Amino acid sequence: MSEFTGCPEEMYRFFWEIAFQNHREFFEANRERYRTLVQQPMLALAERLLPTALSIDPRFQTRPSAIVSRIRRDTRYTKDKSPYRDHVWLGVKPAGMRTSECFVLYAEFERERYGYGMGMYAPEPALMAELRARMLARPKHFLELVEEQRFRERFEVFGESYRRPRFTGCEAALLPWVNRRSLGFSFASPALSRTYSPQIADEILEAFALLKPVYRFLMGLD
Repeated sequence: MSEFTGCPEEMYRFFWEIAFQNHREFFEANRERYRTLVQQPMLALAERLLPTALSIDPRFQTRPSAIVSRIRRDTRYTKDKSPYRDHVWLGVKPAGMRTSECFVLYAEFERERYGYGMGMYAPEPALMAELRARMLARPKHFLELVEEQRFRERFEVFGESYRRPRFTGCEAALLPWVNRRSLGFSFASPALSRTYSPQIADEILEAFALLKPVYRFLMGLD
């Protein structure tokens, strides 16, 4: 695997082009550009991130090709039938688990921004019940983790909350957390020029290190 040298500036031009020419003819004519500008750099980045990711959760899948998103979209259950993605993401999760059953550590690169964090997709109620139980069992420790200054300054909380609180038997500071239907932490920036350098890998690794205590707590590993 080649060394990660940063995201090519031309990668974002490719995203703009395929967004407006989202059809097979364009992709086939530009397949080699996709391989050179998107696929190969992302596989190299995945290789760079994996050792740190495995120190967070040794259950993470380890094949870079399973971590990097595919260019083809699954259009079976969506009104948008565009066949190709105009962005790319990397996601590491425990092997054999669905994104509704666990948190995913991710990095993503879009036409006008890049970002990273941890989140879940359409979490199952059983997963949210487990998270809630862990928060309630060790409320002080959980709040210390998510209120740590560097963590709070870097990440925004995202996800849905219940319209009316369903769980009230805990301290006030914990109420917004236990009354969530989904949960994630994200960072995003329009400063794409920062991704042109290989140092973007270090930025993502630093973010993963900040996420590690929260991930391990919520996944029941600590």
